[in-house]
Amino acid sequence: MRYTHLALAGTALAIALGGASVAGAAGGDAQITVGTPTTLHAGQTAPFDAAGVKAVRRDKPIPHGYALVGRDVTIDRGTAGTAGAAFSLSCPAGKTALTLGFTGQDGPQVIDHRYVGHRSVRVEVFGPPNHGQSHGTSYVVCR
Repeated sequence: MRYTHLALAGTALAIALGGASVAGAAGGDAQITVGTPTTLHAGQTAPFDAAGVKAVRRDKPIPHGYALVGRDVTIDRGTAGTAGAAFSLSCPAGKTALTLGFTGQDGPQVIDHRYVGHRSVRVEVFGPPNHGQSHGTSYVVCR
């Protein structure tokens, strides 16, 4: 199941960042889709090199004891100057966050910088400038 946040998230973030507000439906409202969390387990292929975690490398099996929890994010800015999403990434029970990673164009930015060693991390994601639509998957690396 995917959650679509129209205008509400896009407008709130655009206003908070001083960007243009979201225009009416005829002008192209921002559309932001944040997928449900998915987990990559030990033995599955890592989709990126995890910064600061030498054990997790792109195209290599995820080592025993690690898990990568990710959420797909698609941002269609429409006529909004800036649009993004904020959400949490949570490690499975018994594991804590080590670092973040991403695939695609939309990468996570940490909201609370004291996440290492905690089970959850709050992040925000914005599409790159001058792109009408972008997509990416944000991950937390857990151990």
